[in-house]
Amino acid sequence: MTMNDLMTMVPFIAKMLRLYVQESAKGQASVYDPFRKWMDNCYRGVPLGALGAGSIGRSYRGYFQHFQIFPRMFEEKPILANQFSAFVSRPGGKSYSTVLSAPKADVLKGIDKAGIGSWDWKLREKNCTYHGLFPRSWTVYDGEPDLEIKITCRQISPFIPHNYKESSFPVAVFTFTVQNSGSTPADVTLLFTWANSVGGKSELTGNHTNSRMKARDGVHGVLLHHRTADGHPPVTFAIASQETGGVRVTCCPSFAMGPSVPGGEQFTAKDMWEEAKNRGAFGGAPRASASSRPGSSIGAAVAATTTVPAGGTRAVSFALSWSCPEVKFPAGRTYHRRYTKFLGLDRDAAAEQLAHDALLEHMKWESLIEEWQRPVLHDKRLPEWYPVALFNELYYLNAGGTIWTDRWAASEEDQLCFLKLKARVDDGVLLSRRVPSR
Repeated sequence: MTMNDLMTMVPFIAKMLRLYVQESAKGQASVYDPFRKWMDNCYRGVPLGALGAGSIGRSYRGYFQHFQIFPRMFEEKPILANQFSAFVSRPGGKSYSTVLSAPKADVLKGIDKAGIGSWDWKLREKNCTYHGLFPRSWTVYDGEPDLEIKITCRQISPFIPHNYKESSFPVAVFTFTVQNSGSTPADVTLLFTWANSVGGKSELTGNHTNSRMKARDGVHGVLLHHRTADGHPPVTFAIASQETGGVRVTCCPSFAMGPSVPGGEQFTAKDMWEEAKNRGAFGGAPRASASSRPGSSIGAAVAATTTVPAGGTRAVSFALSWSCPEVKFPAGRTYHRRYTKFLGLDRDAAAEQLAHDALLEHMKWESLIEEWQRPVLHDKRLPEWYPVALFNELYYLNAGGTIWTDRWAASEEDQLCFLKLKARVDDGVLLSRRVPSR
């Protein structure tokens, strides 16, 4: 970069610094923070969610990162408790297990060995491949954790053209197809764990709670009620799976991330992992879900267990949803997100309904997505790179901070002003109808 280039940029740099100082003085987050240390984002994959209700990123290495739920705010750092894991056992006592994620060593550095550090982080990267075509992606674990098992995870979000309902839903579905090429049946448990966190400091502020979802249509899951911090509205997450003829679903509504406190009354991340590893499921008796204490965090887990016969295939689906009905801006305006038009303003009820409906409807969503993309993908006149670039660049409409609102959640004073204005407009319309045009 030449000196002339630098001089050309000086006014822009000065403007950005002035904006940063002004917004920081008001206690607001700046659009661009020149002093923030940015993480390496080269591992990003297809993000989760549809349009205008926030997004959650997922690395092609398997972990979740880049939480963008609040306007102008996002958290890049991975939340390592948010994972899929696999457990396989065969006749004769053979068993295998691994977290289906391969973070780099610097990401795993410093995790609590008495908490999630006790999990089996031993995925062999060479056995994994990733494909992304927004709003779907595919991760193939060939020979993981058992050399005779092939697991394919298909990720789907309801980003559907000409659809103004489901395309506003903050939800994603993960369908796992498990193939057993061995000569003996395999008992397979797929585990979905999620932390009660949106990233940042609010995870450790305490008073977050989890609760079981009401079982309906074979769907079982857990709600994670997060209070947030810095004036952001609360968020509720839901993780769930659906029981089918060959799939059994059990839940662990709460576990502590760190070691057990004196007295051992807490069920820890290590305890949860050991139970899933040794039993392939969680006990039927519901555990009390106490609020998290300041300085600590909690998570939840859903396990789906199935037996895959020799040479056979089984499918298991999980859903993740999040609900934050209100959008608040620094100027004080509050809006309701688009999906509240269909699911209401009850945060917990919406998160539960989103996860439930996604598990029942995702096959229809995927069919509509395939119908939309097929003509472009099969058009031989287009260069090979064009369809992939065309669809994958649409991720920005999801992860770029887009907000889709339903209506303005106005104060009583604002509503009164609006009604007065509407009355004047209506009077004007009526008057114009009475006066004949000349």
